[in-house]
Amino acid sequence: MRTYDAVFFDAANTLLYPFPSVGSQYAEVAARYGVTTTADEVQHAFRHAWGEVQAQSEQDPTRYGIGEPDGRRFWHALVQATFTQIALPETFDRFFDELYTRFAAATAYRLYPETLTVLQKLRQEGYIVGVISNWDSRLTGILAELGLMEQLHHVTISAVVGWEKPHRAVFDHALRAVSVSPSRALHIGDSLREDVQGAAQAGLQPLWIQRQAASESTYPIIRDLNGVFDWLDTP
Repeated sequence: MRTYDAVFFDAANTLLYPFPSVGSQYAEVAARYGVTTTADEVQHAFRHAWGEVQAQSEQDPTRYGIGEPDGRRFWHALVQATFTQIALPETFDRFFDELYTRFAAATAYRLYPETLTVLQKLRQEGYIVGVISNWDSRLTGILAELGLMEQLHHVTISAVVGWEKPHRAVFDHALRAVSVSPSRALHIGDSLREDVQGAAQAGLQPLWIQRQAASESTYPIIRDLNGVFDWLDTP
């Protein structure tokens, strides 16, 4: 008798990651619009801007906005806040459009080495496999280009659903879509607040993936996606 029926994954920094880094890609595009900067400078400004956005939305579980599945308004504000700290290209909207389009393509990302084989094995073993991600509607195209959609039963995207992790509504949406109860599902992700605490509060069993040095935690930690098999009845 199996303990779990479904395994859900976060997307960014769990299944895939930007490559080169966000800072490198932003700096490369910015150079074509007359802004000379470095990957490190952009990365620092991006993290600062992201932190401000997170702080402003702490009490708002609909940060991407209901009815804004493409996330353009959110990303426009974030990119503008990032480059306000460096230098704004004169043709900012054209600059933003190029960045937005670039990050809609799989060429801006890499899969972690074990991602595809883990998803394939889970599906072959009869588990329901899904993604629950704080992302916008571009994600499905990215996953398809990376060859992952055929391994997934369902993809839940915050900007489409209208709620984002850690709010339980986004987890509930995913569970309803595959007809699985919370106690029969695992969720794997890299964010303590969004993936681990959010999943736990929604009744799922969380696994905290920490690919670098592991932190102390009362929650179970795995070092790569293969760690999921220690929790499943799969040899």
